[in-house]
Order: sequence, then C-alpha cells, then structure tokens
Amino acid sequence: MPPGSRAESEELNMKQIKVEWCENFIKATFKKHVPDGGGIYTGCFWDMAEKSGLWERGTYGTPMSEALEKLTKVETVHDSEGNFLYNVFKLA
Repeated sequence: MPPGSRAESEELNMKQIKVEWCENFIKATFKKHVPDGGGIYTGCFWDMAEKSGLWERGTYGTPMSEALEKLTKVETVHDSEGNFLYNVFKLA
C-alpha cells in the first residue's frame, strides 16, 4: 500500500489497539447493557464496538476478535419451529 494512504493509516491505528482495551470494553458493555446470563445481538455489539473506535467494519483477526474469542461464546436463537433468527454473544 502506498505510504500515507488511508489503508496504511487504518492499519497502523488497528495495530495500536490492545486486546486488554477490547476486553475491558466487552466487560463494560455486558455490565451496562446485558442482564446476568443474557446475550447481546452480534450486530448491535459490532455497531457499539465500531463507534468506540476499537473495531473497524470489514476487519478480521483484530484485537477485538481476539478479546471476543477469549471472553464470549456465540449462541444462535431459533424460533419455535427451529428456524434461525439471529446470533448473540454471551459471556463464556
């Protein structure tokens, strides 16, 4: 990528984010928005993570991904007939 390009700038910003910050964000988000034992819709979580500046849409293998893998599990919610509805993150 060309020096000084937006892609290079975004890559540098992502490298400066620490997994610990993302872990703290996840814990705080669950404490503030999710009742004990509950989950948070994955799309809602990603929107909040993006607004926080700790994650950028379209990126993979980021500190946020690493923190989520460490602290959460994904559960799928189905309707009464077993049809997929949505996925939620739950604290592991």
